[in-house]
Amino acid sequence: MPSRHRWLIVPEPNRPFPHRWTDWLRLTATLVVALLVAGGLVFQQPLQRAVTCGWFDGSAWSAGGECVGLSDGSYDFGIDRFAAVLRVIGQQNAAAAGKCDPQGTPATVGVLLTLTDRNAGGRAVHELEGMAAGQRHANDTGCLHPMRLVVANVGAYGPDNEAVEVARELADDPDVVAVAGLGLSQQRSAEVADLLAEAKIPMVSDLITAEGFDQTGSRDDQPDFRACDPDITYPRGIGKDYFYRVAYRNAVQIEQLAAVLPGRPDFIMVPTGGSDPYTCTALPVMQRRFGGKITEVKFDADEASTVPLTAQRICGTPKDVEVLYIARGADLARFLFSLDEAFLGGRCAATSVTVVSTSDGLRVRSPEDNAMLEDLRLRALRSQSFTDGRIRLISTLVSGADRFRGDNPGFRDLERAFAGAGFDATHLDDGWAVNGYDAVTTISAALRTLPSAKPVQRSQVNTAISGFSSSGQAVAGAGGPITFDNSGNRADAGPPVVRVCPPPPQNGDQPARAPSTVVKPGTPPTC
Repeated sequence: MPSRHRWLIVPEPNRPFPHRWTDWLRLTATLVVALLVAGGLVFQQPLQRAVTCGWFDGSAWSAGGECVGLSDGSYDFGIDRFAAVLRVIGQQNAAAAGKCDPQGTPATVGVLLTLTDRNAGGRAVHELEGMAAGQRHANDTGCLHPMRLVVANVGAYGPDNEAVEVARELADDPDVVAVAGLGLSQQRSAEVADLLAEAKIPMVSDLITAEGFDQTGSRDDQPDFRACDPDITYPRGIGKDYFYRVAYRNAVQIEQLAAVLPGRPDFIMVPTGGSDPYTCTALPVMQRRFGGKITEVKFDADEASTVPLTAQRICGTPKDVEVLYIARGADLARFLFSLDEAFLGGRCAATSVTVVSTSDGLRVRSPEDNAMLEDLRLRALRSQSFTDGRIRLISTLVSGADRFRGDNPGFRDLERAFAGAGFDATHLDDGWAVNGYDAVTTISAALRTLPSAKPVQRSQVNTAISGFSSSGQAVAGAGGPITFDNSGNRADAGPPVVRVCPPPPQNGDQPARAPSTVVKPGTPPTC
């Protein structure tokens, strides 16, 4: 009696040849299924990357519900507002060698940034446009090494550690000779910098300003990290021997603010918690520089309803009030709008409120990609109290300049490259495009020191960047001459302080563009 458990996937041995074709079909199907299962286990991550983000070379994948990874400009990570600038980068990559030395060897530069983090907002588009403009200027007449960009999107700094994984993709690409950008002042950015330094890749950061985020942990500033999370690594420094930043660190910005506003502020507005390095490292520097024991008014950055409560507390002081704002710019427009509501409702005893912010305060000059935040921004800038001067906003220019001022001829180069790429000039106001341009331009300046006919080495680029250390060797940045100290920090006197002024009356469909005026010591900051 035949066994009821006889395998049906092999041909029946007692049946004479030829076996039926269906026997072989069953065997073939079984083998294919087994191979697919085994292959799926081995190639799980590449397969997942191939199908989740519409990208079939493994360069982009899904993490935290969004697409992260690398693009040469032909892929926009599924985010429509970046499609135009990425298309420009793709075109510039294809035409990179057009005006360069015919013998010049190409160089690939990674631009690593967050396209979607809440703390970036609409400025992320401007940052990438600045980097594209930097590439355009780098490949103009006289270039030695055609520069190609690869865009590395780290996403919204979620819990999946995608920022480090994206950085690893860059580090594993032997063609990448340097990286610009590096994202925001985040613990993940510190981990990214250390990973790239292990691969001996020089980095020029454009936006990171927090204490600790340099090669020595901002040792010369004597920072205090006790208010920050306990598991941070940046107090030891980041990117040893390979990290530089064109953005002015918070300690320098605070020094500039104190120089033009010598009085003692009434309050410091600060978010709760220590998870944000930008705020937890700036607060003790601010307290120390302005004399200490300044009343701290706290709010919850994750709960918007707490922002108007801080406005109520500040309005309880019947005099001209000065508030130091040590928080992200995402919440600043709501704060200004809440102050205006208090003034108009007769609930503000203060005669005026001057809000003094480090660099992120300039976010109010930038259109938001979130409709609710954009509505708040426009309401704040056009409010009666902001227009008549009862509410004033003072901030540092993290880029060093928001227009041509005479001592920064590189700004003209940025304007020409920006216009040539088809970008909107209003995107220069918040400083992110300027800093993105200057980071790429610093790398371009290093490439121009290297022999054209030989392949570019990462170590050569790093040595050249470290040599930008004196006025005679400065990079002609759009924000002014760029030099670095031994910690990798920008080494000049510091950025200007400006008052953000109300936008002029609306002109057709033109965006509300808030101008600025430089604040001088001993001079009222008038618009």
